[in-house]
Amino acid sequence: MICSYTQTYSDNREQLYEFHNKDTVDIKFRNKLAINYYAFHNSPDNYREKIVNDKYLSEIKNKEILIYNNISYTQSFINTLLKIKNDGYKYMFFLQDDVFCVTNDELIQNMLNYVNNNIFDMLNIETTNINTESPIIYSKDSLKIYNTTSEDFKNKDLWAFDDGPYIANVDFLLDKIYDNIFISKCDVWEAEHYLNNKIINNKIQRLSTNNIMFQRINVVGPNSWGRVDDGLDRLKKMFNTFTGKII
Repeated sequence: MICSYTQTYSDNREQLYEFHNKDTVDIKFRNKLAINYYAFHNSPDNYREKIVNDKYLSEIKNKEILIYNNISYTQSFINTLLKIKNDGYKYMFFLQDDVFCVTNDELIQNMLNYVNNNIFDMLNIETTNINTESPIIYSKDSLKIYNTTSEDFKNKDLWAFDDGPYIANVDFLLDKIYDNIFISKCDVWEAEHYLNNKIINNKIQRLSTNNIMFQRINVVGPNSWGRVDDGLDRLKKMFNTFTGKII
C-alpha cells in the first residue's frame, strides 16, 4: 500500500500551480498510487477551494484533502504521518508543494516497480550520482538504484537528511526520523537543522538513483531568494507557460 503526502501553506503559493497544471507526468504518477494526501496548512477557505478545483488537483482522482489551522508545521506533519499509518499505508512518497516531476513515464514506472516489489527504509528521488561505487541493488532499462546511506550524502557535502522528495517506510519514519524533539520545533528551519544533525550522528539507509525523479524548484515564498530567477526560468522552459508574477 503506497501513498503520497504533499503539504502547501498560506495563500501565496498559487504561482506554483500554474506549473503543476502542466505537470502531466506527475499527475499520471499520483493516479497510480492508492491515495494522495494533500494538506493545506493555515490556508484561507477561498484560497484552498481555488487550488483544489484547479486543473492539477482536479485531475488527481485518488486524493484526500487535509486541513490544518493554528498548529505548527511539525505538528501537522506528524498528524498526517500518524493518519497514514492508521489508514494502513506502508510506504509514503513525500513531495512538498514546490516539487515537480523532472523525468518521464518510463523511469517513473521503473521506480514504482522497485517500490512495489522490494523492502527498504528510504529512497531519495531528488539527488543523483551520490556514490556510484555503491552496490547497484536494482537496474531496469536506464534506471539504477544504489545502496547508499546518509553518510554518502554527507560525504558529498550535502545534508545527511533534508525535506527533499523521497519515498520511505512509514514505520521507519516514525521510529527513526521524526521524534518528539522534531515535533517540538515550531520553526521549520530549526526542525530541518535538528534532523540533519540527528542523522549525521545516526546513519540511515538513504538509497539513491542515477536519475532525478522529482525536484524542488522553489520560486515563491520568503525562502526563495537566490533561487527565484534560475528556478522560474527552468519552470518556464519545462512547461512553456507563465502568466503570473514573482511573489
